[in-house]
Amino acid sequence: MSQINTLIKPTNECNMRCKYCFAEKYGYSDSILDLKILKKYLKLLSQKYDYINLVWHGGEPLMVPLSYYEEAYDYCQKLDSKFIYSIQTNGTLLNKENIDFFKKHDTSIGLSFDGLSNSKTRGNTQTILNKIELLKSKEMYPGAIIVVNQNNVRSLIEEYEYFKKLNLGMKMNPMFNDGAAKENNFFNLNPDNYIHSFVEFFKYWVFDTDCNINVSTCMNFANLIINEYSGICTHSSCLKKWLCLDSNGHIYPCDRLCLNEYDLGYVPEMNVIDEAFENEKFIKLLQKNILRRQTCIETCEYFKNCYGGCNANAILSEINNNDISCYIQRGILSELKKIIIKLECEKTYDKLNYNFAKILIKKER
Repeated sequence: MSQINTLIKPTNECNMRCKYCFAEKYGYSDSILDLKILKKYLKLLSQKYDYINLVWHGGEPLMVPLSYYEEAYDYCQKLDSKFIYSIQTNGTLLNKENIDFFKKHDTSIGLSFDGLSNSKTRGNTQTILNKIELLKSKEMYPGAIIVVNQNNVRSLIEEYEYFKKLNLGMKMNPMFNDGAAKENNFFNLNPDNYIHSFVEFFKYWVFDTDCNINVSTCMNFANLIINEYSGICTHSSCLKKWLCLDSNGHIYPCDRLCLNEYDLGYVPEMNVIDEAFENEKFIKLLQKNILRRQTCIETCEYFKNCYGGCNANAILSEINNNDISCYIQRGILSELKKIIIKLECEKTYDKLNYNFAKILIKKER
């Protein structure tokens, strides 16, 4: 069965415009992706793939009226592919009507929310907390992405306990010096601080037998070390597995690479989706990625754990002449390997976080 992951930006406009957002470099625009272009794109995907993992993104995707999504979902139901839906939102525009719609259509909801530090970094904290309660009242249980920056890097354990009280799953993304973050040094993350703080947090998490939420960042690192696999795009060769459709109708390999040099085609001018992968820009990107990963294979002991890391981070690191992402990955993997090897030998599963213990037990079997 063939599968593709696609991130779709109905608009690049955002009602929050956070001070560290990488998307600021693309510019904000209130234009909306033409539904005719969206439908053609979905049809092109459906002609090739059995399963389509569709992520609504932005900008802020809820700035587009609900009628837009109603028409899009109606069209998806007419296609032969099986769709898996999700939406990433800042949460401020959630209401009973759109929550009911997304629940009806089995669309998982992800929030961009920085927890205890949200008032300093994003704002609208009480509004978002109210929306979380509204979601729960509708039996919708979202996860949240927390951007780790210099303001909250030393309080990851406190953030975790806060998310536990909210019964809100969390994923931690370290902030990189990209987009709006370049102009706001207030948020700049020291990579050594992040490595140290994350390792200390992992030690806390792995022994938390009262953990009631999914902490995907910890689970991903655990799988990378124990099983040498996590399945997420930042630790795999995601090229040909992901595509991004911008609100301008152009296709890109990733939402962090919506730049002219990575433009893979304009949907109205395309006949088949393979034209994106046959594009000269994509072929050059693929060749460059193969060479980069070959270097990783030959020089890095952690390749089997991270598989060369995130393509977009690697490219942006070259542009900025600062490979922070790789430095962070190596630093974390080095420390977590020591911790996990020790825990594998001790086999004290009843003293460990249940979800982490399951990974160890499954490997033994």
